Amino acid sequence: MSIPSFHEDAYENSCEHGTCYTIEPTDEVPVGGRVFADMAEHAVPGESGYGRRPKIVFRFFGLSVHGRWLGAPVSTAAFHPNWSAHEPGMPVLCLGEPGHLVVEVGRLLTDQPAHIEQAVRTVLVALSRRFLTDLRVAQYRQTDAAQRCDRASRAQELAEMRKDIARLRYRQARSAADAADALLAAVRTKSDL
Repeated sequence: MSIPSFHEDAYENSCEHGTCYTIEPTDEVPVGGRVFADMAEHAVPGESGYGRRPKIVFRFFGLSVHGRWLGAPVSTAAFHPNWSAHEPGMPVLCLGEPGHLVVEVGRLLTDQPAHIEQAVRTVLVALSRRFLTDLRVAQYRQTDAAQRCDRASRAQELAEMRKDIARLRYRQARSAADAADALLAAVRTKSDL
């Protein structure tokens, strides 16, 4: 497999778990441009429901292949465990789990000639091998889990506040109903005299 020429500019991409690569065209892989690589997750079916697995979202800027300008397509590379029903992709081990990295070049590139799509696919595979490390996946999962925990905590606090408001409204309504019952009883007693 031909290896494209690229270098990383980690501070160009402001996403917390992302980076930027500048790709230089070579004779073997004539692809050039810049690409932002961002960590994400996707759901895959498993034996006990759906599980979350890593995915890379690639956003190209000024992509050119064989000197042909292709603009700013978006591509993905998603990890699928071996038990997944997806077509085999690049074999990879992610956090000790064997599987495949399935590369989707994106709709803007699927209409291009096969040699252009293959050149971009070669770059995506090389970038994926560099980007998808166990440390990056673990850090992303830790940050994502902390954010989900924070959102759940806020939702619980809001639910408790709504429950307290509902209790107060019930007590007020119960008090008004008791007062109305007492008034009705008093009026009946007075009218019976």
